[in-house]
Amino acid sequence: MTMFAKKVFPLSVLVLLVVSLLAWGCNSSTDDPKISENLVTVKSANPTEACVDVDGELVDLDEDGTKETTVFESTDQTISFDSRKRVDGVGEFSDVIFTRVEISYELNAGTPPPTRTEGLTITVPAGGTASHGMTTVLSTDVAAGYFVLGAQGWVHLRFTGRDASGKPADAEGQFQIRTVTACGG
Repeated sequence: MTMFAKKVFPLSVLVLLVVSLLAWGCNSSTDDPKISENLVTVKSANPTEACVDVDGELVDLDEDGTKETTVFESTDQTISFDSRKRVDGVGEFSDVIFTRVEISYELNAGTPPPTRTEGLTITVPAGGTASHGMTTVLSTDVAAGYFVLGAQGWVHLRFTGRDASGKPADAEGQFQIRTVTACGG
């Protein structure tokens, strides 16, 4: 064996060993280069359920002393997010920025409103928390009769976006919904 072959052979074995170790690390169950290292979950909503006042409130819009118009209210909730890192050592490039939410409904009575998608901006830091206020039930959907008195079910939220490095990220949550003649108190 020549001197050149003696030097190149151990070097090629070392390179092959390093490449094998790197490939093994990339194929572990916690490393998917196609998704964010920041796993975000929808932690809670405040209030904890979406209360829908189905009969609205009569109001005097023209200030003539007669209540002639029914006004319906939207339901607003603050959604809280929690995140954890799938791998150690991830930093600011794993912060997730959600840019869309899909809102759908499941009801035990009546016809639910159509699914809607809205644009938004929510940043959830890697390993941190975030909250965002949003309208989960639109007053126009209540006025259109989609929600009937006594109906119960779920409002489903699916947030989509990317982390700061460009990898896709999503989070889903669902909260109870109920219909009544008066919310609050």
